[in-house]
Amino acid sequence: MIGKYLVNWKTKFALKKHKEGRGSGGYAEAKSVGILYSYSTEGNHNSTNELIKRIENEGKTVKVMTFISGAKKTDTYAFPYFSEKDLSTSGKWTKREVEDFKNEPFDYLLSLDKGIDKYSKNILASSPAKCRVGRFAEGVSEYFEMMINHDDDGFASLLNQMHHYIKKVRNE
Repeated sequence: MIGKYLVNWKTKFALKKHKEGRGSGGYAEAKSVGILYSYSTEGNHNSTNELIKRIENEGKTVKVMTFISGAKKTDTYAFPYFSEKDLSTSGKWTKREVEDFKNEPFDYLLSLDKGIDKYSKNILASSPAKCRVGRFAEGVSEYFEMMINHDDDGFASLLNQMHHYIKKVRNE
């Protein structure tokens, strides 16, 4: 599909376009947090729900966007989601929810995946979020202002560590 090729090109363009204007304020002053992740297991989904509740209990607005492979599509999923099928042949997202999410000016945008695919890269690159946070990996630093070096394979442990470190960000 040509759209899968074009999304890579559009991602590179978006990285250059949104390079300016990044920089996080303190977490205590943050009002909105975006969460981007790929649905893989029910356990990971439950851990993500716990993180969302913690952030909301701190007075932040949380919006979630989840990648669910077309093969795992579910009609009972509570959050907005997308799949590779939601990408047009021109490399544009056909779901309004994806466009709205990637254009939302979050104070923090958390990418919870161990590795980021081309679809998540496109959203991260296009986002005007002040601070994009993700797991440390070689070759993806241009997508994040803050990366968490997490050696443990536990997903819940990664979320706890990510939450711990973003709470430490202060304006000084």
